[in-house]
Amino acid sequence: MESIQLSGTVLTPSVQQWLQKPKAVRLLHLFDEVINLINADGEIISVVQSQIKPGPFSLLVDEKRPFPTLIHPSASVTKTDTTLTIGSLEIDCGSAKLWNPIPNWHLLNQRQGNWLGVLPAMQTAVNQRFDTLGELGPANFNQKFQTAVIRMQAVRFESDSEAWGTAVAKLAGFGPGFTPAGDDFLVGFLFGLWATRPKDEVVELAKFVVETAVPRTTQLSAAWLQAAGRGEAWIMWHNLVEAFLSGYGWQLPVKLILEQGATSGIAALLGFIAATSRSWLAS
Repeated sequence: MESIQLSGTVLTPSVQQWLQKPKAVRLLHLFDEVINLINADGEIISVVQSQIKPGPFSLLVDEKRPFPTLIHPSASVTKTDTTLTIGSLEIDCGSAKLWNPIPNWHLLNQRQGNWLGVLPAMQTAVNQRFDTLGELGPANFNQKFQTAVIRMQAVRFESDSEAWGTAVAKLAGFGPGFTPAGDDFLVGFLFGLWATRPKDEVVELAKFVVETAVPRTTQLSAAWLQAAGRGEAWIMWHNLVEAFLSGYGWQLPVKLILEQGATSGIAALLGFIAATSRSWLAS
């Protein structure tokens, strides 16, 4: 098959480091707009079309045709520091713009008074979509999900790390999909911690969450959890942070986050709201 030349337009430090590592790589998932690749260490990057927007381990490319029409699921993968070849796709990453996937959590934390007041309205917006989780999950999923969330909120890591770890483990890998809803909730919960707690506290809590959840879930979901543990987020979370800091316009980023995946955005926003609730802030 004739090669197809593409240009990488945006990449993250994680992708840059992934390209530079002398590790064997293979194709993990092939979707219309996303190709997930994994190396021998289990580290994942996502080659995504521009309409998906940047994420913590994404490489944006200038292509709009469905990827499965261009390459086979068994396509071989090779790379150099600045190039990536997936079957017939040859991607030049040399001129790609480097994007920082960490929002300004520090400033958001400093200005909590500017945005905590909108959480009830955000909760209402999320609640209107909550039934979607149950529609796509197994029988009684919403009830089981809510029970797991309540259990996690009922205990504190500082006072009973073992019980809190058990609650985290109940959510890890819970639900259908490449990124189960329980993991998405934990991702949003980590974002909420970054938004409201000192960095040293978040680093400790995030390490605990990641080490507890990663062995219990999918490879792709583990990558999102690890990124969230470092404070890295999809660009729409950056837009939400900027809206909070400016004091207006949070509705559009929330709407777009809610539309992320079948249920990912819904569960993640539930986690964010849970971690930024007054009961957790008071602990």
